[in-house]
Amino acid sequence: MPDMTVPAVLFALVLLILLGQWLVVRRAKSMQGQAVPDELLRAFQSTQVADHLAHPFEDRSGMNVLVAFDAPNCGACRKMAPVLDMIAKRYPDRVFRLSVMEHRALAQTLRIMGTPTILLVRNGQIVEVFVGITPLSRLLQRLQLSWPEIMPVDISPAS
Repeated sequence: MPDMTVPAVLFALVLLILLGQWLVVRRAKSMQGQAVPDELLRAFQSTQVADHLAHPFEDRSGMNVLVAFDAPNCGACRKMAPVLDMIAKRYPDRVFRLSVMEHRALAQTLRIMGTPTILLVRNGQIVEVFVGITPLSRLLQRLQLSWPEIMPVDISPAS
């Protein structure tokens, strides 16, 4: 009978990785339905972010934004950057990228365990959370459903 130690250890490692990923997603999804924390409002009111806002958020009620938490050494974050840039062009002043390294306390408050983590906020409530690489089409679809009153800027080439 062949020795099954190596396959058993590999199988256990794969299960642990899958369990870890499931826990990260489950913990992130637990934010759905919650109001954005004061720390996020303060991050938006900081000079770096506030300089880019046409209308700074005074309170949560008018906050319809997409917030992406990323890390400088994250490969998935680098792959998501063009997607977020495209969405930022379609929805000016509504897409923000925050580094978990610079905003550690905020990431801990929001219980962010993996990057990229994207929060879809409507009227100051977290309505959806995306963890990992998310296709552009899915994000645009969710934005249209969550923000029906906000018209995206048409960026198609002129004919």
